Amino acid sequence: MSPIWEAITVLFSFNGLFLATVGFLIGCVGGAMVGIGGALTTALVIPFTLSMTPADAMIILIGVYSGVSYAGSIPSILINTPGGPSSAAVTLDGYAMARRGEGATAIAISATASAFGALFGGLCLIVALPFLEYLAMAFGSPEFLMFGLFGLASIVAASDTGYLKGFTAGILGALLATIGASMLDANPRFTFGISDLVDGIDLVAVMIGLFAFSEMVRLSRNPNSISNSLAGLGSMWRGIVYAIREWKAIVRGSGMGILVGFVPGEGGTVATFMSYITEKQLSKEPERFGRGHPAGIAGPEAANNSVIGGSLVPTLSFGIPGSVSTALLLTALMLHGIRPGPTLFTNDVVILYTIIGSILFGAVLTMIVGLTMSRPLSLLTIIPIPILVPLVCVISVVGIYAASFNYSHIFVALAAGALGYAFIRLRYPVVAFLLGFIVGPLAEENFMRTWQITQGNLWEVLARPICAVLFLLTLIVMLRPLWRLLINKKWKKVSA
Repeated sequence: MSPIWEAITVLFSFNGLFLATVGFLIGCVGGAMVGIGGALTTALVIPFTLSMTPADAMIILIGVYSGVSYAGSIPSILINTPGGPSSAAVTLDGYAMARRGEGATAIAISATASAFGALFGGLCLIVALPFLEYLAMAFGSPEFLMFGLFGLASIVAASDTGYLKGFTAGILGALLATIGASMLDANPRFTFGISDLVDGIDLVAVMIGLFAFSEMVRLSRNPNSISNSLAGLGSMWRGIVYAIREWKAIVRGSGMGILVGFVPGEGGTVATFMSYITEKQLSKEPERFGRGHPAGIAGPEAANNSVIGGSLVPTLSFGIPGSVSTALLLTALMLHGIRPGPTLFTNDVVILYTIIGSILFGAVLTMIVGLTMSRPLSLLTIIPIPILVPLVCVISVVGIYAASFNYSHIFVALAAGALGYAFIRLRYPVVAFLLGFIVGPLAEENFMRTWQITQGNLWEVLARPICAVLFLLTLIVMLRPLWRLLINKKWKKVSA
């Protein structure tokens, strides 16, 4: 029996389908619970897989991974509270769509784009796995540095309120990310003697504070609900049509998710924001983003779920996890006596194809479950505000504590909530702040390493082809808005 056929037999047996479905549903619950996320959900499931065969263990764990990747968007869309960091980008247009009474439509767009993203990621893993491992060796600290600078430059594109506010918010996020132990000598920085800050500011706490707490404060001034009528919950079929119309955004987001997931340590958070910014820059109607544009949901969601396949490339090829969740999957593999690397492609090839098959089946479950539950879930948007606000706040606090078992993170989230509300009132872009907070440490860490490699001569970096391409893309991202501004001014003068 060929390895592919053997893997199909294992996956599509009653036991395999049952485990994949159970794993996916567990992942959905964990992903939709604010602050829990993929890492904690996967960690809780791993002990129950130790008595299973390696193939069955991978089927249920990949199911969990797929479920978490999709379900984090549900609270993001309905109550502006990301289920995980990688679901933060979808709040920008998903929640805007829910507020205007199209929650079911937004969830259907998310489910459709997520399914196609996961499908593309799985197919990419099949086709490109033997080749991408060589590309991984081409990425060193200089390439990661330029990638980080590219992300920071994208702050310009993320801002609708002007360059100054965009850069101010982004730089503030990057500066706050420097709090904690230095990456160079491990000395604490800007901690003011507070021991809880030595490990830095927790991303989950900041994310929940920026989006959930600030939005609950804003909603508390509204006596009604997020969406005020049952008739205005949107349509599943309309969401599918919108997603199909935005097929270019899905393809671009999937490609970006695969590439970013392939870079060890990046994960879905960077991929989703980069996809969102890309779609906004390429759109003929960038002013619609942040107000419920379908491409603002389709692109990031495709990127978020295609990361599953992309992040498994370095994990399976040479044991370098692409994210925290894949690090746990790697641990589970090793607990079952399976080593990643060249031997996986010879001695355990059935396990490899079982993993790929589980990713593809997860895409099918994403479509089925996401579309089926789109309208029932959208009923959450008609819960009266006096009930919804305290409920979300309590769930958020529990989620923050459960993610780290550290009470200080609750206070960090409250401070981030106050900052987020101030951003809303003063019209500073929250997305720019969050992107700076995420990408800043990446740029700092690799700047230090590159400085040591080049002995201070950073111009040597541009001699590397990948670095040169990323530098060119950074210039394009920074100059394109300026170019548009000049063209618009010139056109107005001609029209006058």
